[in-house]
Amino acid sequence: MTSPRNSPLGASRHSSIPSSDPGGIPPLSRATVVKHPKVRKTVSSSRSKANISKQNKDQKNKGKSALVTPLEYAQKLNSDLPKKRKSDYLKGKQILYVGGDMQYAGVLTRGRMDYIIKHGGTLVPSYDPTTVTHIVTDATTRPTLKALGLKSLKEIPDNIPTVTWSWVISGYGRKANAIDDDESLLDFEFLHAAFPQRIHAGRSWQKRGQGNLVQTKAQVTASTDDLGGDSSHISSFTEDHLTKNQQPLAAMLVVLPPAPHTFVPTGKASSTARHNNDQSNHKPQSNTEDPLAEFYEKARAEREQARGLGQSETDESDQEKEFSKPAHGFTCDRKEPEQRGCMNQDIIEKLEELMELHKAKLGEDDRWRVYSYSKCIRALRNYPKKIKSFNEARSITGVGEKTARKIMEIIETGDLRRIGYEKTDDVEAVNLFQGIYGVGRQIAYMWYNNGCRTLDDVRARKGGIKLSHAQEVGLQFYDDINDRMPRSEAESIFNLIRPIALELDEHLYIDIMGSFRRGKATCGDIDIIVTRPTSDGITHAGLLPELLARLHAAKILTEDLALPDDFSALELCYRGLCKRPEPDAKHRRIDILCVPWENRGAALLYYTGDDIFNRAMRMKANVLGYSLNQRGLYGGVVRDPRNRRVKISEGNIVASETEEEIFKILGVPWQEPHERVRG
Repeated sequence: MTSPRNSPLGASRHSSIPSSDPGGIPPLSRATVVKHPKVRKTVSSSRSKANISKQNKDQKNKGKSALVTPLEYAQKLNSDLPKKRKSDYLKGKQILYVGGDMQYAGVLTRGRMDYIIKHGGTLVPSYDPTTVTHIVTDATTRPTLKALGLKSLKEIPDNIPTVTWSWVISGYGRKANAIDDDESLLDFEFLHAAFPQRIHAGRSWQKRGQGNLVQTKAQVTASTDDLGGDSSHISSFTEDHLTKNQQPLAAMLVVLPPAPHTFVPTGKASSTARHNNDQSNHKPQSNTEDPLAEFYEKARAEREQARGLGQSETDESDQEKEFSKPAHGFTCDRKEPEQRGCMNQDIIEKLEELMELHKAKLGEDDRWRVYSYSKCIRALRNYPKKIKSFNEARSITGVGEKTARKIMEIIETGDLRRIGYEKTDDVEAVNLFQGIYGVGRQIAYMWYNNGCRTLDDVRARKGGIKLSHAQEVGLQFYDDINDRMPRSEAESIFNLIRPIALELDEHLYIDIMGSFRRGKATCGDIDIIVTRPTSDGITHAGLLPELLARLHAAKILTEDLALPDDFSALELCYRGLCKRPEPDAKHRRIDILCVPWENRGAALLYYTGDDIFNRAMRMKANVLGYSLNQRGLYGGVVRDPRNRRVKISEGNIVASETEEEIFKILGVPWQEPHERVRG
């Protein structure tokens, strides 16, 4: 019930009463006072007031979750399971989640429990070793044991791994790309062990090692990344499906094409011929504006993150990264000055050695150290004079205080003690194993945990490990594959292949890409592009198997590492080993990429590199509203306003036939392949 004092009637009563305000209104007289009857209080009016008060309290408390313990919340979720789940990649996992809450389940704990249920997992309310398959905890030892009702981690059976939350989300989004069973959807548990003393618990990685080797796409790509900065990246961008027995090393990513405007490029530029300059590590030769410069640091960060996570370096997907335009525009867009020699090469070599050791490690801190060192090394490489003091080193952008002290140690002693500290047995073994073709960091650690320490251990299959066909070949020719070939050797092998290909079809376009095209003095492998103009109505479809047969007959190709599933496709990739047909010639890695004629320019751009330059090009395309991959530059991309990483419409290709037109549309001055070195 409304009080008369606050009622409309009361308001009108007071508004009609004159006041003593100096504005000339006469003072209130007794004769003008209007008397109202007193409101009689009744039982019903009291009840009405009580109800209103209760409603007000309910409204205030509305939205506040009731306080429940983690046990009670888990029980509540299990009693009200959703009819339809968002995904089922956690299916079969009986998970006990420990959030480290003091008493009541916090927002984070409730959210993570919801996530487990939504993605097909079974949430176990309380610890039962006969039921639980995984204990997920980001808490320290004491609160974890308290939640389990145990006194020591040793009381947890060995078949139950204790992992962090990062293990749960490691399988998100992998379902559509799975090669085999659900076992490959999630990372190995030991990669996310919550406690070092329980790193071997669960041992699902050992089960996988003892059966047919299963590699996720992330693992395959990681192994490719680890071959070095100049190794082929064709496998990271093609979508050919390999034959069943070759699948573990060829889980290629499906790259969705991006989108465009109604832009019509003017003129057709001719494709650039391969650059035969024998000079090594050229830098751009002028100080003109470089519209990609501000993207280089982001590109390095993305590359190191991808390496750290074992992710693909594919550029475009439905969940591509979102990039924002720099606040002050493209102010750093300049070509780097040509450097004939580095004044601080001795420092760089030591820091690179330390960086490689951190690359082999699994921790988040190590991943950021890799990024930090790569940024510092680049700054030192461009520094024009010899560093002589701590203050001078510290003044260089990208060099922090700790790194500056390391620089001074190198200058004063010629060595770096930190390298010896980081060079542990596991790191040395993992680096050794990653030299085997098809072995990434996860597989390398799996072998290490199975007891392997040397290549002889791998040959002896110590710990019951299994090798795929490609890994067996990689082990057999370990030294040859890991030895960079002179530029002249790569050219001589290409000159053997080219005439054989042209015998099959004189109209073929065949060229060499990768580090050779960038003018490097040495090459990690040989990347060859094959395509054909279609003006006469004929394509190169079906030509590759005949070319491979002839190259095998000529003793140029010696081993097949990955074969396309459909040889009739226009876009496909072959990977194998080759050598010059002469005694004692070394076996070298070779990738042959077939692309549609209309995509040749984009393919040349992608597979020429280098990585940093390519990533910077993709980032700028993204900022300008385009999307770039190995098939072309797309405009008219429509993105989800709620999540800019998701493309609703992929648009149409606006440039793909030549590199020049892609450069022109993105506003990047033309740069020859040898001018694209940024790493």
